[in-house]
Amino acid sequence: MQTDPYTGAVPDTGLAVEAATERSAWRSHRTRLLILAGVIGLAVAYMVYAAFPGNTLYFVTVTEFMDDRSLHDGQTLRVAGGLAPDTFRREDGSTLSHFRLGDKQADVPGIAPGSPQVEASYVGVLPDLFFNPHSEIILEGHYDGHEQVFATDNILVKCPSKYQSMQSENPDLMPGAAAPAPSY
Repeated sequence: MQTDPYTGAVPDTGLAVEAATERSAWRSHRTRLLILAGVIGLAVAYMVYAAFPGNTLYFVTVTEFMDDRSLHDGQTLRVAGGLAPDTFRREDGSTLSHFRLGDKQADVPGIAPGSPQVEASYVGVLPDLFFNPHSEIILEGHYDGHEQVFATDNILVKCPSKYQSMQSENPDLMPGAAAPAPSY
């Protein structure tokens, strides 16, 4: 074994090189892991950011919508209420519907007496419970100030909160008799 004439140390030919390589590999794996964790963290943060702005819409009643003129600026929002009686119109063979929406009273069919009403239009197939007087209707769209109509892009219908039998709605109706047709 030879010693270094200046330091007197024995040169280590394989162990020092192997230790330096192992430390470098460990640092390389650690760096890769940190970069991967950072990329995953940024991806999750972006998905959370991208998910919420589309779901943040104003949700107002008909009265709040009619009273607040700042909501008539064409922004997308949701207006909740009930279908006003005898206001539904649709031309034969067309999917364009016109109707009025008023404030809905809880557990009472129809709209609140004296409630303001907003004229609305919708192009498309209406949901099944649209004409149910106990259902709450939520219109998603924007107000067209030029036409003075709420242009609806999407209609959501909340099912009635409890079952209402036809007998409780129409006490004059005999059990087993057919219910009267709605006047819409």
